Amino acid sequence: MWKRSIKYALPLVICLIFLIALIPGCAKEATTTPPASSTVPPVTATEIVIGASRDITGPTAGFQQYGFAPIYKMWADEVNAAGGINVGGKMLKVRIIEYDDGADNARVASNIEKLCTQDHVSFLFGPTGTTPLFAAAPVANKYKTLMVCGEGGATTLEPSLPGMPYVFLPLNYSDRFQIPVFTQLMVDAGAKTAFICYLENLHGTEYNLIAQQDFTNAGINILGMAGFPITIADMEPIVKQAQASGADICCVFAYPDNNVAFMQKALALNYSPKALLIGPGCNFGFFPLTFGAALQGVFGEGAWNTKSSAAAAAFAVKAQTAVGGPANMDWWGSIDYYAALQCFQQAIEKAGTLDSTVVRNVMATSHFQTVLGDTYWDIQGTDGGGLLPHAVYAGQIGQWQNGIFEVVDEGAKRTADPIYPKPPWPTP
Repeated sequence: MWKRSIKYALPLVICLIFLIALIPGCAKEATTTPPASSTVPPVTATEIVIGASRDITGPTAGFQQYGFAPIYKMWADEVNAAGGINVGGKMLKVRIIEYDDGADNARVASNIEKLCTQDHVSFLFGPTGTTPLFAAAPVANKYKTLMVCGEGGATTLEPSLPGMPYVFLPLNYSDRFQIPVFTQLMVDAGAKTAFICYLENLHGTEYNLIAQQDFTNAGINILGMAGFPITIADMEPIVKQAQASGADICCVFAYPDNNVAFMQKALALNYSPKALLIGPGCNFGFFPLTFGAALQGVFGEGAWNTKSSAAAAAFAVKAQTAVGGPANMDWWGSIDYYAALQCFQQAIEKAGTLDSTVVRNVMATSHFQTVLGDTYWDIQGTDGGGLLPHAVYAGQIGQWQNGIFEVVDEGAKRTADPIYPKPPWPTP
């Protein structure tokens, strides 16, 4: 049901495979996982050292406060407060080494290389965002070091995952499975036309191409598209193009700063389509704090809330503290990151070793109880990297309703029925 045509993504795949091949050592890396040893050697380590290359000073540095980083630091604090992780009968505490890459892919690759060859970390956490995954994943796999990722998920990285068994990506994205779910919601609502606004980078381009494909296949006519650079200073021309189209649906596939600017200009110009889907940023607590009642009926990507389950409600309380308050709450990825870390911890305990290959094999073949419930991995190819399957996620599409990011997916995980058309903007 969730399979896609690669017609539109093929040129991107070819380019990205070429770029990955340029990273030193990647072209000759092993692409299969050796079998786990039947005899687990005694644990001699005194701690579990985990490395990460992160954007600490660059354009996506904000994720250090409200993305994957505060969640893995919260997890590490919890583990250490409990005495550590039981590894073969020995309680080992966690130590995390972070290097700044400034969102530069060459630095991402060199940092991962250093962590593996000089710091001799046992495991890795993923870099900040989608594009750095293309630099980090091949190097992690080259050194056979399990990497649990956070932010970022790329349609065009998927073809490489069968040869990257050490890479596990928990975040959902464009065709996994957000746009297919949103498309069906719009078909069910009776929407007929769409206009797409997108950031001219990997993130925006992927979402744009998948939306073009899925909307067209579903009979939703695309009336136009408008691309823009991340440095765009004035969103008015973009908003006016969307407004002039008269489309039922407007999608904005961009990053938080761009999405805030789009919302501000849409309000100023009284542009209020029947359905408005806003990308990253819309899922954070600062969006309702910024736009208040105007956000009623606006769709966003990723979805969970305190009504998703008792475990989700409990997680929300501690996650809000970890990220520094309600403005930084992430109602998309934070619960997925934490579930992946719970899988990781349980895999280490079950393996009884810090051997990355053994832990990877346990993680790839086991079911775990996490904040998402029964959690397991969809292994790519016969023995490749892992993605979370559709059944594990709390939701794919959210909609702001009365200050709550409701899960509006069809099915048992829905926490509220979708609103269509969305109400007009409130009177200023």
